[in-house]
Amino acid sequence: MTEPNRNPQPPDLDDALRRLVLARASAINGKLLARLSTVSDDLDAGGHRAAIGGLDGIEREIATMRSFLLLLS
Repeated sequence: MTEPNRNPQPPDLDDALRRLVLARASAINGKLLARLSTVSDDLDAGGHRAAIGGLDGIEREIATMRSFLLLLS
């Protein structure tokens, strides 16, 4: 049986992981903003069904971004 590593991760690795998590959350945020902009355009054009389609699944993306950000807490 192997013994667990009790040494903390070096600060450089922590910083790299933090940057990676923030980059992923930022990418999701960019996609969400683009989708919401499209939904806004659809609503302005009177396309309520298109807006509904644009909002489909957005909660999952928000939850994913929130989960990434909670990793940093």
